[in-house]
Amino acid sequence: MDLWHWIVAGRTMMVPIAVASFIGLAVIIERLFVLRRSRIIVPELAAAIDMLGGTRDLSAAYTLCQGRPGPFANIVKAGLDHAESDWTVIRDVLQETGRREATLLTRRLGVLETVAAISPLMGLLGTVLGMIRIFAAVSSAGVGNPEALSGGISEAMVTTAAGLFIGIPALVAYNSLDARAGRLIFDLETYASKLLDALRRRQQETNSAAARA
Repeated sequence: MDLWHWIVAGRTMMVPIAVASFIGLAVIIERLFVLRRSRIIVPELAAAIDMLGGTRDLSAAYTLCQGRPGPFANIVKAGLDHAESDWTVIRDVLQETGRREATLLTRRLGVLETVAAISPLMGLLGTVLGMIRIFAAVSSAGVGNPEALSGGISEAMVTTAAGLFIGIPALVAYNSLDARAGRLIFDLETYASKLLDALRRRQQETNSAAARA
């Protein structure tokens, strides 16, 4: 049997299973594009934070942020915008911006998790519907009509297989993408801490220079 005959054999429940598969595939492709390390952790910005010192002009780092927009740049810009504020204010701003960007990195993963969870359940529902068709056929025509029985059996088996075929890869993809997002969030938190330390040292050196003057 070719694919189309399998889909027809699965009857009604193949429609929501197919919809779930398209949604899951779309989320996987979109998240694979978004959650690229080279896109999130911009090397130029990482180097700028590592080199940021008390006497270094902050405008160069800010210009880099404007040229490479994204989660990393948004966090760095939030810190640079408050570079003259107390370090506790900078810390709070970085934490708030980091939480917001982390939420954006993990969005739609819940949709993929839902697809992974409900696809086998929809397949199970198709199995139940197929069994109901089998019992209805037996009660109306007896066991002597194999064609009536085969339709229900095909519906039961095909929908179960389709649900598992969609749910298993979706679960694997969800776990993989969730782990990737977690690693990127950890890296962003690390660089945010480096930025906070650099700006704090800058303030201390500026205050020390002013006191000596």
